[in-house]
Amino acid sequence: MQIYEVGILIESIPVISRNYISKNNSVDVTCKSALISSFLDFAENLMSPIEYFESAKFNIVFKKDKIKSEDSELDYFGYIVIEKMKNFEKKWKDKIMIILKNIIDNFFLKYDCKDYSEVSLFTDFQSIIDKIISKI
Repeated sequence: MQIYEVGILIESIPVISRNYISKNNSVDVTCKSALISSFLDFAENLMSPIEYFESAKFNIVFKKDKIKSEDSELDYFGYIVIEKMKNFEKKWKDKIMIILKNIIDNFFLKYDCKDYSEVSLFTDFQSIIDKIISKI
């Protein structure tokens, strides 16, 4: 299984994004996050919940939830972009969703913030993502 990208967005802010493909074709993380957030919001208005998308080359798995902040709840979602898999419908919950949940759980264990807008605080989490993915 080839993982291309892993990310976590909180209130549509890309707090962490780990890219495993060449940077030459890379799209700005903020633009990509805005597109993903908009696409998910649109899709969830049509059908809910959205757990994954498939394309000709990729599968994208999402986990959306809320976290409690000081006096409010914040929407977040994590995502993993992987190379298109055969029999994806049968495998995604047992493999990809477990990896994504592990990454998200580790993130919120490490960072119990009131404000997630200062994304530079989270860059060291990329090494944790690498360790989780290396165990696959």
